[in-house]
Amino acid sequence: MAESRQMEPAPAPVFVDQSGLRSRLLRRFGWPVSVVGAILAAAMGSSLIGVQSDAPAMGIPPKPSYLPTKGPVSPSLP
Repeated sequence: MAESRQMEPAPAPVFVDQSGLRSRLLRRFGWPVSVVGAILAAAMGSSLIGVQSDAPAMGIPPKPSYLPTKGPVSPSLP
């Protein structure tokens, strides 16, 4: 029960750029984009290298154990 299948040729491509214009255009566009990307990556890398790894200490003043007052304190009414 073996069916004989004939080998069908592969379909022809829909679009083939014989002149190579698309390839040249993409290369001309790709080089400046890749140079800008490399410059941005170098700037980001250099900014990470120059950063301190320790955060500055927070200057929180100590809480006083008592508040000096001049006489009795009463709430003020509006």
